Amino acid sequence: MLFSRQNDWKPNIVSLAIFGMATLIFTAGCGTPGKDLPVTTAAATVGTDNVQVVNVQVKSFYFKPSRIEVMANKPLRLVLTKSSLIVPHNFSIHAPDAGIDIDKNVGHGNKVIVEFTPTKPGEYQFFCDKDGHAKKGMVETLVVK
Repeated sequence: MLFSRQNDWKPNIVSLAIFGMATLIFTAGCGTPGKDLPVTTAAATVGTDNVQVVNVQVKSFYFKPSRIEVMANKPLRLVLTKSSLIVPHNFSIHAPDAGIDIDKNVGHGNKVIVEFTPTKPGEYQFFCDKDGHAKKGMVETLVVK
């Protein structure tokens, strides 16, 4: 109830505070759909261990970078960091014929490491399969050269 029983015209401070917090929590997970953003490209860097590395930010309804370029037949390490507070996300990419089949949950503030070796050149979509996020634009591209 937004009004106290004693004075119907005065807002109940506790109720307003709860309403405000609920609104903040609900909107904290909302963000710009990926389909409305420009493409950002990152090429993998090769570490001293001869593994390709790309840092990927998992945002509200998009990944950054949205286009990742890597080399075939060289191990790849994706370091995924989720920054959205409430909304659950994951990282999915399915191309078994190219040595790629990943479905990994990503928790808030955690760094999740995904490692695989892409074996076949081509373009492969990676996406979030949670709650229709792919339909909101959370679909990006891995380019294997």
